[in-house]
Amino acid sequence: MAYSTCSFVHSARRSAGLAASMGFFALALAMTGCAGLWEELSSHERDWSYVTGVGKPHPLTVIEKTTDGARRAEALGRLKEPILNGGNAQDQDAYLRILGTAAQTDAQPLCRLTAIRALGKYKDHRAARHLEEVYQQRNMHPISMPDQIAMIRKEALVALEQTGDKDARHLLIRVARQPGPSLESNLTDRQQTQDEKLIAIRALSKYRDAETVEALKYVMRSEKDVALRHRTLESLEIVTGNKWPSNREAWLNEDQSPQPLPGGNEKNPILRVGGLFQK
Repeated sequence: MAYSTCSFVHSARRSAGLAASMGFFALALAMTGCAGLWEELSSHERDWSYVTGVGKPHPLTVIEKTTDGARRAEALGRLKEPILNGGNAQDQDAYLRILGTAAQTDAQPLCRLTAIRALGKYKDHRAARHLEEVYQQRNMHPISMPDQIAMIRKEALVALEQTGDKDARHLLIRVARQPGPSLESNLTDRQQTQDEKLIAIRALSKYRDAETVEALKYVMRSEKDVALRHRTLESLEIVTGNKWPSNREAWLNEDQSPQPLPGGNEKNPILRVGGLFQK
């Protein structure tokens, strides 16, 4: 009986994982335009301007006048950063305002996700601030489905990483250092917390400063999850240029701090400043 029950649980988890994977795959297709093109070609009311690209309406026109979620999402994805693409400061302000509003308030999850991804490609520091606000939203009304909210939060962190904004590390550090869910939490909540921490820890590998190093060390000392510790160790070694102990016992040793293992770049001048690790 125990074996039968265990098999049933594993089977259910595999089915749930497959369903989630298919959902993410379908969404990825839609956001990259593949699904949109197929729907356009197969539609009885196809718009050839979208199929051929000839006479396609300007994205601002679509956003202002169209209520179709798929059309608006496609238009939001076309709002490239003006300053980096021959535009002016006025266009820059307008695009950031439109994308920021869509990312936080649009009623269509696909529109929010597309706006978030578009903001992740901007180098303007205001784009990073919009993404931080999205992640920290307590209420995403009218979106209420937990899986959609979870996806939006994770996409916001991924996009924040892509901006490369120097001040984004403060939020990323808070996410990485957050405690794991309680034992009473359901599997979905536990997975969401782990996913967010993994994204934040990976993103911190791009920030070579003392605050980031100390945050990663803290995670190595406090985190019990093997996958999170492995990802943290990778980021720590990228940031410091050194090899560090992987076993938790070394990090829990109160008598001395873990020392870099032989083979690292101990002469890295960035790491020597401020005594980021002890010799």
